[in-house]
Amino acid sequence: KSLAQVGRADIKVRKEALKSRGDHMREAQQAFNEYIRARDQAAGHLCISSGKPLDWSGNAVDAGHYRSVGSAPHLRFDERNCHAQSKQDNRFLSGNAVDYRIGLIARIGQEAVDALESDQSVRKYTIEEIKAIKAEYQAKTRELKRAAA
Repeated sequence: KSLAQVGRADIKVRKEALKSRGDHMREAQQAFNEYIRARDQAAGHLCISSGKPLDWSGNAVDAGHYRSVGSAPHLRFDERNCHAQSKQDNRFLSGNAVDYRIGLIARIGQEAVDALESDQSVRKYTIEEIKAIKAEYQAKTRELKRAAA
């Protein structure tokens, strides 16, 4: 390898070591959200809360959580708790929770929604677990996109 390649690899390793738990969590959340959007696009789902078709061409789709990451951080990586949602509903209508619940019951069933609503367990992720979550969802997203192509 050239000296420049060795230097770049060394810098990459050092940058990785400097990352905080929050940095790793942010990266894992991005990978998870990308997977949720790809999953719902591949399935042809409508917006979970408004039932309107989603605009996949632009940047108009969020991965909206039914129970917010702030109120239920232990559910942030739960696939039942997160679905494709229009940015309008997710950001400007505060998640449109009432209609989200109706859409969620239609999609995953009343029992699963009740289980989500009653889940109060505490989960504290280590940095290694967060890295594994990120890798898992990046692989799942790649697989979905490969199958769609």
